[in-house]
Amino acid sequence: MLIETLSVREAREQLSGVLERFRRGDRTPVGVGSHRKTEAVVVPVEVFEELTAERAQSVRQASASIEAEGLSPSSDADAILQQWAQGEISTAQMRERVRRLHGPR
Repeated sequence: MLIETLSVREAREQLSGVLERFRRGDRTPVGVGSHRKTEAVVVPVEVFEELTAERAQSVRQASASIEAEGLSPSSDADAILQQWAQGEISTAQMRERVRRLHGPR
């Protein structure tokens, strides 16, 4: 997906306009970064909520799958997955933390 990327200065100047677009129902993400390199993305809160809800659903499905095998996720693994579901850590960070938790010692 190609998104518009604003410089930090442009983002400051255009923020109220971006918010107005979101209020009108535009769901197009807007990138922000130095030298037109996207470092962050601004999305409507509804988009963020959908993304975190989808992650939470993935966690519930994975937990149900584990429980169907007669097992249960550790509290440490569950905490890592909840951080990922809320967008606090990246997918790569989640995978690495789970690998360290359950990998060879």
